[in-house]
Amino acid sequence: MPLADLADLERRLAKRGFRRDDVFLHDCPDCGEHAVLRFILLRGRIGGRDIAYCQACARSRSWRSGAGHTERVEDPEFDLERFLGR
Repeated sequence: MPLADLADLERRLAKRGFRRDDVFLHDCPDCGEHAVLRFILLRGRIGGRDIAYCQACARSRSWRSGAGHTERVEDPEFDLERFLGR
């Protein structure tokens, strides 16, 4: 997903109950750039998914609540395009 679609990405995630976690950019473990946006579910929503999206390499990662909702487990099969219904 190219950078030009950032507004669309934020709009589509907002429709699914996500918001930006913070205004800061984070380091990408894949490309090393300081370009990762983090999204979390809005308060009061059921579920437990966090999403990280790198604006530089377009890599997306997601974590879900583990057993007992005490830990976060990365979802290795996560596909942001499929999640957004594209």
